[in-house]
Amino acid sequence: MKRLGLQIGFWIAWCLISDSALSQETTVDLPKGYRAIGGDKELALRELCQATADAGLFSGAVLVADDGKVIYKEAFGLANREWSVPNTTDTRFRLASVSKQFCSMLIMQLVQEGKVRLDDPIVKHLPYYRKDTGEKITLHHLMSHQSGIRDFTSSFDYRGTISRLSFGKDDFIKLHCSADLENEPGTIYSYCNAGYCILGRIIERVTRKSFEQNLEERIFEPLGMMHSGYDRNETVIEKRASGYTNGPFGFENAAYMNLDSSPGAAGALYSTVEDMFLWDRALYTDKLLDQEYRDLMFTPNRDVPEVKAAGGRPQSNYGYGWQIYTRTHPVTKRRTKVINHGGAINGFRAMENRLVDDDAFVIVLCNQADPLGSSDVWNAVQRLSTELIHVVTDQPFRMPGKKRLTQEQRMYALVKSEGVEAAIEWFETQGRKAGWGGANFALATRLVQEGRIEAGLRLMEFDVETTPGKAWLLRKTAQACLDNGRPKKALAYAEKGLLLKPEDEAFKMIKAEAAQDLSREK
Repeated sequence: MKRLGLQIGFWIAWCLISDSALSQETTVDLPKGYRAIGGDKELALRELCQATADAGLFSGAVLVADDGKVIYKEAFGLANREWSVPNTTDTRFRLASVSKQFCSMLIMQLVQEGKVRLDDPIVKHLPYYRKDTGEKITLHHLMSHQSGIRDFTSSFDYRGTISRLSFGKDDFIKLHCSADLENEPGTIYSYCNAGYCILGRIIERVTRKSFEQNLEERIFEPLGMMHSGYDRNETVIEKRASGYTNGPFGFENAAYMNLDSSPGAAGALYSTVEDMFLWDRALYTDKLLDQEYRDLMFTPNRDVPEVKAAGGRPQSNYGYGWQIYTRTHPVTKRRTKVINHGGAINGFRAMENRLVDDDAFVIVLCNQADPLGSSDVWNAVQRLSTELIHVVTDQPFRMPGKKRLTQEQRMYALVKSEGVEAAIEWFETQGRKAGWGGANFALATRLVQEGRIEAGLRLMEFDVETTPGKAWLLRKTAQACLDNGRPKKALAYAEKGLLLKPEDEAFKMIKAEAAQDLSREK
């Protein structure tokens, strides 16, 4: 028996409908925008995916399984835009942070074998790690994102410098995973890629094999995941998708990053939707890990709250490499247990959902990503995953909206036709802010590049005004002012940045150069 919510006027009446009734043409009143599945679940899945792809916010592959069997798999868009090569269901996509669950599996295998313990401190396996913090942070803290280590991806020079360079793994950990703690270990959940880089190195030290070898021997080969692996820039990988940034003014090749240095074990894997289904099936068995240790992976560590950036909930929903929560359908109120993880990396987005009580599986792999300050592709992938969950669990679902002009495109047209102040006025009444600031930064950069310098700098200044306290935005704005002959403004923004981050070398350099330029003008 399955439950559908009926909305009549402003109230919802509940009824129970048999599975056979769902396959017939049953008329159901639903809130505006919702559809009943009817008798063809596969058709509903296809329509959802195609509409998302048609909106221009998704290219990639999708697989949906129900009762342990694949009921739908399909690919959309291009794996390589320069050669017009289409995606297929065996195209290999970067998993980004979906990789973390494979790292946690390797750690739990070593726990089961008695080679490590969850309460082992970092320094037991990495003696070079700083003692004052390394003696307090355990493998449990690292896997559950409770280490208190500052995540290197939040560093201002991560995207432009650190992520592009090659480091030895120990050197990378010493330089970028060993800063002063932001929180005491075991007191709060705060997502941290650095923790999984450290775990990957511990796996190598304990087994005396590379992280890649461990993946192949302990997971991929036993499961027949022949199209999965550890991604390396220099390696020629058959059917590997190219990654793209879906910007407001068209697609661009994703920025380069050295995958082995960072993200490494935190996010350097690739796979296919078909291989990920093999992985899902194995997690119901003892083939890789006994039940008691799998239960630890899939049990949320609710003894700590979350940081505000993660939602600020009073209890963490993160286990070891997985998030575990219960989703309530907005109409029927049906509750579905979800074990999932998402991933975001240059050129790629991923979202994986295991519905263990329903024996269902939904995986979406995408070779598009968002420019800095935007989240349209990420939101589209999340919405698609959510609606696929609704369909596979026989719940009403919503189709995505049709393709429309982006916020940046609307404002770009306004700048050209009516001026930058008209665009700012539109944003103040109808625009969407970015949580991390810089909602208009991509447009501002475009305008500067086109020679509309005053308009571009004005938009950057507006972003700073509307999202104060964002050091990266102050830094970018100060640099843009300096590069375009506005040293006085550059100096002012650099000084504001130094109030936030007194030791920031970039702010110091901009301040010094701006002061020098001003002295020359005198």
